[in-house]
Amino acid sequence: MAGSDYYIEDNSDIEDKKLEAAMNLYRDGKYSNALALYLDMINISYSYKLYYEIGRCYYKMNDLSNAESNFLRSTELEENKNPSYLYLGNIYYKNKNISRAIECWVRAYSIKPDDESVCLNLAASYFTKNMRFQSVFYYQKYLKYAKDKQSTSYKEIQKGIQEFTRMGDEFYKKAMRAVSLNDNTTAIQGLALAAKSYPTSFDINFLLGRLYYEERDYMHALVYLKQAYCLDSKSFDVLDKLPYVMLQLGDYTGAYCCFKRLLPLVLNNQKEYLKIVRVINDLEQSFNKASYAGHKDWAEKYYADNNYHLALYEYENCLIINPELTDELESIIQTLKTFINPEEKIIKICLDKGGGYYLNKDFKLSNKYFSKVMLLSNEDSAEYKFARSRLVNV
Repeated sequence: MAGSDYYIEDNSDIEDKKLEAAMNLYRDGKYSNALALYLDMINISYSYKLYYEIGRCYYKMNDLSNAESNFLRSTELEENKNPSYLYLGNIYYKNKNISRAIECWVRAYSIKPDDESVCLNLAASYFTKNMRFQSVFYYQKYLKYAKDKQSTSYKEIQKGIQEFTRMGDEFYKKAMRAVSLNDNTTAIQGLALAAKSYPTSFDINFLLGRLYYEERDYMHALVYLKQAYCLDSKSFDVLDKLPYVMLQLGDYTGAYCCFKRLLPLVLNNQKEYLKIVRVINDLEQSFNKASYAGHKDWAEKYYADNNYHLALYEYENCLIINPELTDELESIIQTLKTFINPEEKIIKICLDKGGGYYLNKDFKLSNKYFSKVMLLSNEDSAEYKFARSRLVNV
């Protein structure tokens, strides 16, 4: 073998047999025997899947330290589509590291958003952190994706969320009646209760933020308008109020970023567009590209606290202020987007694949992808309706 320092032997057949044997032992509950085979395979194999399987064996043997180290090694080799995050979340939760458990489970959710166990874990964990917005968000996801909708636990959670929603809607209706009577004080009191019961309602958050703004309580207005923004980042109503709240609070970089977000929404209104451009140009004189630093500090704090909606908002502010940060921040921004709405990317992939199989008349496979689209999308969405129209009886 002149000119070569290494000889690579083809051990694929041996590896396949060992892998099959190890998996059978694991299925039979013989975790230590399976582990011995997996560890022996490290000499001839090197993959994230192998470290994942080793981690699972240690996890089943309740050796959480070795399980954690192998799951982490697996994620170093493959960051995407790695089921190790689910187990890492379990380990950190058992060790009472709730924040890190949530981060791992959110990563697992971003890979497979219809995993009901992950949704339930996230809902319960956020509840322990008193983060009701996120907790209700994931309870609603659990109710959507749970396979057994007749179980006692499902019905109990469903009843609780339905009660929260009912109370929120009731308080909202009372608040609207108070608004019609120009009684903002009563309306705000009712809406504050509604927001506690039903924190994921856009209408409740926006109206409460608007009323606080009218009452010149800008700090509270900021809280609820930001929450409304997290629920609908393209809402003209929210972006038409949010920058003016920030101006009142002296947050000129924050106002600048919101005006920049608002600008594409007023392209058809020349007068409004020119007015906002002038405000943007005036604000640009009050700071420089280094002014993003405060927003980055907030982004990192929100990320550490598992508040990924506001972390994304602040990281995007950094890019709006200083576009030269694209290389540094684009990756984390995309990660946060998959944390918050993984369905969007998966739906697009499934539509593309389903469409390809549909054109080739492979309806069995096209049905598989279109069914996934229907599971992940809202029933009133264009994606759902399109996927449903493409289902074929085979």
